[in-house]
Amino acid sequence: MTQPWLTIALLFAAGWLAFGLRVLHLALRERRGVRLLGVRGTRTEGEVVRGPRREGPTLHPAQIRYQAGPTAQTYRRAPLNADLHLLRVGFHVVVRYDPEDPRRVVVVRTQKSFSPTANLMGGAALCVFGVGLVVWALV
Repeated sequence: MTQPWLTIALLFAAGWLAFGLRVLHLALRERRGVRLLGVRGTRTEGEVVRGPRREGPTLHPAQIRYQAGPTAQTYRRAPLNADLHLLRVGFHVVVRYDPEDPRRVVVVRTQKSFSPTANLMGGAALCVFGVGLVVWALV
């Protein structure tokens, strides 16, 4: 092979493109989790007070504590998208709740993750970088 750099550049570009597509897939999955609420919701902060646990054949999701509603009542509920986030006891979370029914809540992000929109933009940038690398290598 007379141009080994071309093969290396194309493999490198394929890796970046694959990584960008994976990040995009995860970001879209997180955004679908936020859409489970059905309304835009009101944003607030909370804390994970009980981690996920198994009691026999039953799996109980994690519970978060947050203040919601006009009277700032404290709720302790399992989020609708608890399976999409790593929720450990003590983690601070950003949540959205339904103003009509403050007991319905979804996790937007945790202290160990970025928002779904930031992940979506990052994944798109990685894909553009991978495609740009392919174009650069072939030109």
